[in-house]
Amino acid sequence: MAIDVVSAVVGWLVAFCSDSGVRLVRGQHDERSLKKTMSRALGTVVIQADPAVRPVLERGLARYFAASPKLSFGGAASVRDALTAAVAGQMVELEQWVADATGRPFGDVVDMEPAEFIGQVSEAVVTGLRQYAAAGELTELVRALDTAEIMGRLEVLGLQITELAVPARAAATFSLPRDIASFTGRGAELERIVQVLDSADPDTGAIDIHAIDGMAGIGKTALALRTAHFLAPRFQDGQLFLHLHGHTPGQRPVDPADALVSLLLAVGVPASRIPADRQTRSALWRQQLRTKRILLLLDDAVSSEQIRHLLPGSPGCLVLITSRRRLTALEGVVPISLETLPPTEATVLFSRLAARPGLFPSDPHVEEVVRLCGYLPLAIRLTAGKLAHHPSWTVRDLVADLTRTQNRIAAMRAEDDSVASAFDLSYHDLAPDPQLMFRRLGLHPGSEIDAYVAAALADMEMATAQELLDDLFMHHLIEEPARGSYRMHDLVRQKAKSLVSLDLVLETETALDRMLDYYLHTAQHAAHFVIGRAPASARPTANRPPAWTPEINSSAQALDWLREQRANLHAAIDFAAFRARPTHAIYIAAAMNDFLRIQGHWDEAVAVHQCALEAATRTGDTLGRGLALGNLGSVQRLQGQYPAAVRSQQQAQRAYREVGDRLGEANAVHELGVAQRLCSDYAADQVSQEQAGALYRSLDNKLGEANTLHELGTMYFLMGNLHASLTAQARALEMFQDIGKPYGLAFAYNELAVVSYLMGDYPAAGTHVAHGMSLHTELGNTFGEAYSLKELGVVEYLTGNLRAAITTLTSAVDLHRQLGSRYGMGLALTDLGVAQRLSGEHATALSTLIQALSLHREFAFRYGEGCTLKELAVVKDALGHRAGAEADLASALHLHTEFGHRHGLTDTMITQGDLLLRHGEHDSAQDKFTRSLEPTREIGAPLLEARAIEGLGHCLLRTDDTTGGLASLRQAQAIYLRIGAPDLARVEEALRGR
Repeated sequence: MAIDVVSAVVGWLVAFCSDSGVRLVRGQHDERSLKKTMSRALGTVVIQADPAVRPVLERGLARYFAASPKLSFGGAASVRDALTAAVAGQMVELEQWVADATGRPFGDVVDMEPAEFIGQVSEAVVTGLRQYAAAGELTELVRALDTAEIMGRLEVLGLQITELAVPARAAATFSLPRDIASFTGRGAELERIVQVLDSADPDTGAIDIHAIDGMAGIGKTALALRTAHFLAPRFQDGQLFLHLHGHTPGQRPVDPADALVSLLLAVGVPASRIPADRQTRSALWRQQLRTKRILLLLDDAVSSEQIRHLLPGSPGCLVLITSRRRLTALEGVVPISLETLPPTEATVLFSRLAARPGLFPSDPHVEEVVRLCGYLPLAIRLTAGKLAHHPSWTVRDLVADLTRTQNRIAAMRAEDDSVASAFDLSYHDLAPDPQLMFRRLGLHPGSEIDAYVAAALADMEMATAQELLDDLFMHHLIEEPARGSYRMHDLVRQKAKSLVSLDLVLETETALDRMLDYYLHTAQHAAHFVIGRAPASARPTANRPPAWTPEINSSAQALDWLREQRANLHAAIDFAAFRARPTHAIYIAAAMNDFLRIQGHWDEAVAVHQCALEAATRTGDTLGRGLALGNLGSVQRLQGQYPAAVRSQQQAQRAYREVGDRLGEANAVHELGVAQRLCSDYAADQVSQEQAGALYRSLDNKLGEANTLHELGTMYFLMGNLHASLTAQARALEMFQDIGKPYGLAFAYNELAVVSYLMGDYPAAGTHVAHGMSLHTELGNTFGEAYSLKELGVVEYLTGNLRAAITTLTSAVDLHRQLGSRYGMGLALTDLGVAQRLSGEHATALSTLIQALSLHREFAFRYGEGCTLKELAVVKDALGHRAGAEADLASALHLHTEFGHRHGLTDTMITQGDLLLRHGEHDSAQDKFTRSLEPTREIGAPLLEARAIEGLGHCLLRTDDTTGGLASLRQAQAIYLRIGAPDLARVEEALRGR
């Protein structure tokens, strides 16, 4: 929407200012600037209308302002009156046009009386003119003419200009303004200035210059005044204060030449002796100070050029400068960039300013108020002032008001002072292109911004976007917490959002599409390098791929980008769902899935997949629904929510089948089986894997086939069929190698390590663990690393390296804890308890195993529960609690029998025999060992076989069958020797004793 009042305004100025009036608009750039100002001013009125009819109203206003309003002045008419009359004439036609276009009365469309709307439009035009004047254009014109002549012409024409400020000469004072009594914090910054001053070498001839910069309202002047008052005694020749009006409403920044006049007058130079040109004035100024030590405070500077000519030249002087800009071009300056107040200092400041008896900084409501104020001193001062002047209000009321309002900045005001106006001045200090970038950043839903997404939002070259971000940074409208990464203060972000809401809807919606396309395209590209286990089919891509994207050509680069952009991607998913862009919500979430899984961000993964699921369900996207359900179910499984995972995968299977996506269906069935196995339903898992395998084979998908073999190998191990498990895992490993899938390969190595050490092949187990660990580390798979650490710890204690095992398993527990993997933590704790028990740390082992048992029961992991109960029995018996040990063994035996855990069942029976043997019940113990022998050979577990034979040998010796007993011990010795078990030492000692 462009409202053309330019020609009318120029014509009016020419009428009483002769040809000088054309200086208001000197070219197309100024004309565009004035049109933009007018358009935004009128947008504040249009925004009040019904959103459904705003486009109609915008078109109507653009149409009826296409012809310039004819301004007619007579009598004592004011500019506002003339504009109101001109607008009213055009609004009559607008009312009828809008009514015809919408079929609704004009008053209903704008939700106010037509006369009130006309008044608001007129006021918006006047406001736009004032804003343009405040930016410098009209003020410069008036300053260039003789003021008395202008006022005379105005009187002749009977006109009035209201609230148009003409800058007066800058006023320098040979004294400081009063210090601020409520000043709080900034101790480190003050100390830094003092330290630099104390360390200065007076012989260098240099002056001390400190530039205090920061965003509007950050407390720059307050710190400068506090510093100046603190250091004033050091500067006996005086302290000078000069306000440079870099950001004073309706006033141009002070010209350096005018500032020099004020400074020279302040130090006693007669007006008649002040030179006409700036260079000579600057030289005279330095000459006046050549033997003096003064403190010069230059407040609200707009640029380095404005400051450079005002600097004294004599050593021993101190110059304090405040500016909203970073004065990078000023030589020899010590920059001090202010951040927002720390929360503790912010609460103290609020309490002091509120001046309420019994109100303490530690009050939770005070803490919340200052947080809502963004820890910005100006916002805190204005908000605390409200409380101080409203005795009936409470801090809780302030919290409620600030939380409830849609425009928090607007609520932070007092009389003519407000946070919004302070930010307005910073914004209007920008050129048009940085202003556009600032508004576009208000569309970004995340907390961090880089040049790539900025270029997408503003639809410009990457280099240009970077330059504009740097410009905003120099003006303290954005921060740079890390190189190339920018963010906005919360209140500045709100300002940007309020400004961009006044832009054309089509422009902002197109910018949002570009931003979301950038995130979708780049996330999908990065996902190609984050290798997951599930085979994926083609998914919808960005409608308009971005022109500029970061370099991502490796797994490391992809992981780095995803880590940096994780919060932004999550915010983009939520935003896309909210702004009716379901495709972006669904498929950005899908692109993040493998990364979130392997990095352990499972709660976040659940959140984004649920958001994607809602978006797909709401829009009837069955394929998207299947994808979201499948991803959600896989994460639910990792979190131990096995029944929920089963339900999600069953629903995903149905959705994929409905749309004919056989690969998606195969993935869902495979994941369904894994969840069923974790529910201890091994038969269902086997059926699901066979069904998934058939689907994968029909699609010739080797990755899917390898995954089903890997899962079957795990299921066979739990059922005690170690030979079948070894065969399946070895075949899966071979397939992962053939198709080049390192993620699946790494987990196959992990499972091969488990089967190998259960079958007594400790060297192979160690090799497999090392390979798996290396791959997980290379892939950045922290989740896999945690499991590899656990298996390494088991190999270490099985081979007698107990101290190393305890260290390794402790690390595994800690890593699982960091990831939030309570299931994995339970597994690692069980083995840590075993290592502690083998080291003789029975009390510590008892505590560790109790924690493990609790976690296994939490996830209904029956195999882990049975194994941990067996270990607890051994520890309890060693601590003298035989009854508790026998009860735990009975429970373990029951669990393993119920669920068919042949390995666990056999291990428990042997442990029962060990306990009976220790307590002299030789016949019962012999029965347990004898009954265990055949199962150990069937399942292929030589360590269990050797333990059973060793136990049988001790029973025979104690029943005086020396020959049979020694033969059994030698047989156990041979097995221990073959597999390299540390149990060998125990048997050899027993044999030496005979």
